[in-house]
Amino acid sequence: MKLFKYETHLHTKQGSACGTYTGAEMVDYYKSLGYAGFIVTDHFIGGNTAIDFNLPWEKAAEQFCTGFEDAKRRGDEVDFDVFFGFEYGFHGTEFLIYGLDKDWLLKNPQIREPNLRRNLAAFKEAGALIIHAHPFRQRPYIDMLRLLPDLTDAVEVYNALNTAEHNERAAVYAKMYGLVEIAGADAHGVRAQTSGIEVSERIRTNEDLFDVIMAGNLKLIKSS
Repeated sequence: MKLFKYETHLHTKQGSACGTYTGAEMVDYYKSLGYAGFIVTDHFIGGNTAIDFNLPWEKAAEQFCTGFEDAKRRGDEVDFDVFFGFEYGFHGTEFLIYGLDKDWLLKNPQIREPNLRRNLAAFKEAGALIIHAHPFRQRPYIDMLRLLPDLTDAVEVYNALNTAEHNERAAVYAKMYGLVEIAGADAHGVRAQTSGIEVSERIRTNEDLFDVIMAGNLKLIKSS
């Protein structure tokens, strides 16, 4: 049976200050590895973003989406599925947000204000899927560990940049609260580790993506 691989956690240099390749270049790289698609999750407000969110909101939101839009254009050319997401951060606590779009961002400038619980609730109310990224990562820029299981749909139990111990703790957390488990590379460029999920049917829409994740009909790719 044919299986389809998708990267769930990926950065471009257009949207993330730590990204090293464009969205289009990341498409070509993952396509060469046999992936069917990926979700662009550039660092948003509160993370290592390449965007100055002190700009007028419309300009900042437009700029933020350029990495995804570059990847989407290239993906359409080479039959590669590209989905929009972002990594929302609050003092080092980070969540992957799937299912929203530029139009929603443009209409919601209030999310610029640093309020973790309120903003996650706003994302969820808008229909987003919320994944806690590397919840037990410990780095100097992370001031404390924050867990919000009531606002979380899934947990990144494998992050290719995490230690094994931190990933194991994330898996325990997911099981304790009955949250879906996913894996991601936290990809910042090419020639790095890849990860993600493997599914039996190609994911064409956000609805497909949500259905696959929430049903747990996936296999975790822990490195390649």
